[in-house]
Amino acid sequence: MKKMAFLMGLGIGFVLGSKAGRGPYEELEHKVRSLRQRPEVEDAVVRAKGVANDQVTGVVDKVNEKLPSTGQVAV
Repeated sequence: MKKMAFLMGLGIGFVLGSKAGRGPYEELEHKVRSLRQRPEVEDAVVRAKGVANDQVTGVVDKVNEKLPSTGQVAV
């Protein structure tokens, strides 16, 4: 059932996208690129990557605590 809904959504998106042409897509792409280049957005991305890295390191440490010494997980 979920697969059917996904395929229907994909088909509807394709038809609507085809009728609109490439213009709206290119406009959205331009907006995303210009937003991504703003200094505050770049700072937020760097901070988010740091937080994600810290979280992964913490999870790996917890997994390594649970595994025998021969089964260490590396990052």
